[in-house]
Amino acid sequence: MADYSNQKPDNLPVDNTGVDIPDTNQNRGFDTKSEDGKNSITITLMNIDETLIKYLNQRIRPLVTQDKRQVKVPIIYGNPERWKSVQKDGVFRDYKGKIQLPLIMLRRSGLKKSVNRNSPVNKYLERTFETGWNRYNPYDRFAAVNGIKPVKQYITTVTPDYFDLTYECVIWTEYMEQMNRLIEQISFEDDEYWGDRNQYKFRTRIDEYKIDNTLPVEKDRLVKTTFTLNVNAYLLPERMVDKYGKIMQTSQERYSVKKIVTFSEIEEG
Repeated sequence: MADYSNQKPDNLPVDNTGVDIPDTNQNRGFDTKSEDGKNSITITLMNIDETLIKYLNQRIRPLVTQDKRQVKVPIIYGNPERWKSVQKDGVFRDYKGKIQLPLIMLRRSGLKKSVNRNSPVNKYLERTFETGWNRYNPYDRFAAVNGIKPVKQYITTVTPDYFDLTYECVIWTEYMEQMNRLIEQISFEDDEYWGDRNQYKFRTRIDEYKIDNTLPVEKDRLVKTTFTLNVNAYLLPERMVDKYGKIMQTSQERYSVKKIVTFSEIEEG
């Protein structure tokens, strides 16, 4: 399970440009990410965790009004220690014991194979995708003028395993008005593909929000809402055992040879 124990609520990354909504008709070859320093392409459980948190932070960007100013709501992953503390106290406190409001916490609570989308035969099928212009062959005027044909990048992958994942999520705010606004912002992105066009995208659905505004915590005002993210995702490990019992890479990356096309004119005497 992913460990986000070093992630602080008040020190989360912010991208003012947002994240592009993925195109559902996009080439599936772009649904994978090449790890730095490796030729293999993997899709792991940690990648899925990070994708959801990034989408919440950078695409949805939950905001509330507090003290007459807009405040970005921190989003943290509920590692075992944090989640146990929340289940015990009903709130999340900092190291000084102060209740953190507003706040969103989520954790991966379950996963199961998608029976309708997996096939034991498809596991060994390979698909090759051509990705066009790439880091080894950026498009420029020199290449176009001099007839330099692009180096084509080809990615070959086996069919990934499809899984249905669930994430438990909790929102805490001080006022009901703040909670209403957060639910509205998150709900507007319901039943969409969460992720980044150039990395991963997973269909995410929310069925129900459970609101509890009757939690007396000492003298603090508190509103709490829980909901579940249902995520249709896929996994692709770095290696697998083929049908002959041998270890093989699940993906390969190769490039074509760069070519320069030249023309010459012959004058007849």
